[in-house]
Amino acid sequence: MRSHRTHFLRFLLQSEPGELAIANGLRAALALGVPMLIGQFTEQRQSGLFIALMAFSVNMTNIGGPYWIKATVMAAATLGIAVSAFVGTLVGGVPALAVVLTFLWGLGSGFASLYANGGANVGLVIGISFISTIAQSGDLNLALMRSLFCLIAGGWAMLLSLVMWPFTPYKPLRTAVAECFSAIANYIQAFPAKTTGTENILKIREALETARTALGTARLGQQARSWMDEQLLVLIEHGDCLLGSVIALIELLEVNLEYQQYRAVQRLVDDALAQLSLSLQAIAKVISGKAASIDFGNLHRIHEALKEQENLQRQAISGSETDYTTLVALTNLVLMLEKLLKQLQHTAEIAKSLETDSKIRNRDVEPILVVVEQQRSLLSLLQDNLTSDSAIFRHALRIGVTLALGVTIYSITKLPMGYWVTLTILLVLKPNFGATFQRFFQRVGGTIFGVVLAAVLAATITSKSVLEIIIVLTVFFGISLISINYGYAVVFLSIFVLLITDIAHPIGWQFSGLRVLNTLIGAGLAFGSHYLMWPNWERQHLPNQLATALQQCRNYFIDVMAVYQGTKERDTIIAQRRQTGLAIGNAQATFQGLLREPQVQIELVEPMMTLLAYMGRFINAVTVLAVHLEHFQGTQPLPELESFVRQIALLLEQLADAVQQEIAPPPLPDLDQTLQKIQPQLEALRTARIQELTVNQGHTPVRQAVIDYSILDIEIDEIVRRVTAMHSAIVRLSMLNTKAIA
Repeated sequence: MRSHRTHFLRFLLQSEPGELAIANGLRAALALGVPMLIGQFTEQRQSGLFIALMAFSVNMTNIGGPYWIKATVMAAATLGIAVSAFVGTLVGGVPALAVVLTFLWGLGSGFASLYANGGANVGLVIGISFISTIAQSGDLNLALMRSLFCLIAGGWAMLLSLVMWPFTPYKPLRTAVAECFSAIANYIQAFPAKTTGTENILKIREALETARTALGTARLGQQARSWMDEQLLVLIEHGDCLLGSVIALIELLEVNLEYQQYRAVQRLVDDALAQLSLSLQAIAKVISGKAASIDFGNLHRIHEALKEQENLQRQAISGSETDYTTLVALTNLVLMLEKLLKQLQHTAEIAKSLETDSKIRNRDVEPILVVVEQQRSLLSLLQDNLTSDSAIFRHALRIGVTLALGVTIYSITKLPMGYWVTLTILLVLKPNFGATFQRFFQRVGGTIFGVVLAAVLAATITSKSVLEIIIVLTVFFGISLISINYGYAVVFLSIFVLLITDIAHPIGWQFSGLRVLNTLIGAGLAFGSHYLMWPNWERQHLPNQLATALQQCRNYFIDVMAVYQGTKERDTIIAQRRQTGLAIGNAQATFQGLLREPQVQIELVEPMMTLLAYMGRFINAVTVLAVHLEHFQGTQPLPELESFVRQIALLLEQLADAVQQEIAPPPLPDLDQTLQKIQPQLEALRTARIQELTVNQGHTPVRQAVIDYSILDIEIDEIVRRVTAMHSAIVRLSMLNTKAIA
């Protein structure tokens, strides 16, 4: 019981990774504060407050990205809140009509999430403006005036967010691409401290996909080719290739550091990792437009020193097979570092070229891969989701019904400030149950704490000017903290809401109690509706996500091994590696969502974590083999290799079926027996090569065969260990599932 309580508290109080959104907080404070200040000086405090709130809402739709995208999204939000304020003001006095239109507005708000973050934010602020104005109905003149104020507010928010943007239109894109290289640098830095893991690679993969999405979004609607866009795309692809090489390097070090010869060059290895990280950070700075010096001198010197150690080791061979095995391992390290150097140099050249003048930017360039697939129309996307099979449709319907129910309740009960009920519903109700469950407690807890603080401030501070300064500060801190922890943000935003109300009408503890009561009602309705209407449990989705990830692991393994077997070219490997990384990332995200759900079975957490971790490690081993293909010369395939590949591929398919059906997988095949058949063939190659070295024979077919299969010799053992660990995790999962059913 204690562990469940500890998990629950940690789940509520934990902060999301990231930094304070200080720029967003400042912009929100200005959007709100300036209209309030103008209203105070012109003695139009209520009008200034309304414009301030609407400007604050439009500012929330600033999703970043290129200038024209931000302008489009914020303009849509401005028009949307103007229409919502007009209609809401007129229908607020007709309860039955207000309920029907609230349902429709809620439905539209839910469907808006079809159009990515921009659409979701626009839908949210339009919904907020509608449910706020129906609670304060009026005549046609008031409706027109509110619509005009909304247009003014939107114009102010757009001016604030966009006026300086045309001078740096590519800054968000360049920052997104730079994050990819910073993430790879952080991954390398974490290795000496033994803190590298699947989560590090997932962060890099997420950064790469974020950059791809940002670039794709920027290209929508642009007919002309852009030199800058194409260079940024090339850098993203370079980042993907660098990720593969870095994974291979880290994997080699993890496997081979036990050898004495590796320990002898440990300092050089540590220096190489440090220089790789520094070089990547410098490249990231240049890509983002910051001044930085990219110097590979130290890395070149370290590479030469390692080559010298390799030559010394070669000369010291005394016919020992162990010595030759470690020599091959050291040779692979030198080759990998050399490859990384070439990749970094090429990447650095492209990064530096981003600062070239406009004449060069407009030059002709060779065609490259299409950045974005043909986009479907907005209408067809909506039509595709008008079905109960669509999670977005179900969520939109859930929002509409719950908002309509909230309006009905506060209309019938004559609940003062009833729109807080619907506002809470809109902010708490999320597409998956775990997130809604978390928002429920964060919203209620943050509101209660914030209301108490606001009541104390209102009772002790009589100066409206001081209160307005506090209001602006609470907006700044509230918006800055949203990305860190929603509950913390709610504390400040609750103070903001109550103090704004206090400026118009002094509040007391009774009024504060109403705020808490309305929040409890709204949060309860949101929680209940999600629990009763198509609850979206991550526990139900995770088996499919894990099965998909395992299938993609199988596809990646087969593609790589097909090249070693001489049955396929390697042109599809990078694309398949990306698909595999995305599948594992999706499974990881679903697993994180599962951890937010109530009554999660703690016993399931460890085997799921193990399965996800070893999937990532399995992919690392396969990536080493994929990267080594650059040095592969098509040596005759090993006779037993086909049996090994067939066994692993079948095993991964069986694991995917087992985890999807939540049953125990078949027993493990005798993989050790297969390895024992492969090992003598590899040993024979090494022995033959040692004999060649005794007579100073250089480049021979035997030498090439040893190079071709040296990595394979190491990684097939790692692959067996990692699929064995995955099999064991799925067996434990099946036992727990069986116990739960019983």
